[in-house]
Amino acid sequence: MNIAPPCPDGLLEINIECEGVDLVCHFEYSPAESGSKDSMGLLYEPDRIAECCLVSAYVGDVDIAHLLLQYLVDELEADALKYTEEEQNDDY
Repeated sequence: MNIAPPCPDGLLEINIECEGVDLVCHFEYSPAESGSKDSMGLLYEPDRIAECCLVSAYVGDVDIAHLLLQYLVDELEADALKYTEEEQNDDY
């Protein structure tokens, strides 16, 4: 039963298992973007890679994101990015 608060507009909600605990996570997602070049063909803005940034991680109705060790946050963000890329590939 999902008793986490609803996902805020503009964020991505993903259910992820972490260290044997089921979490309902909310991520801020930034898609990859190609950089731009000026009229001479020189790089004006660099390419930006896609990334997911953890905003909240709920166990039930308690947000534990601020309690997670950095390596767990990194793993959750990597899993969310992988999930997002798979979803985009499924859409094509």
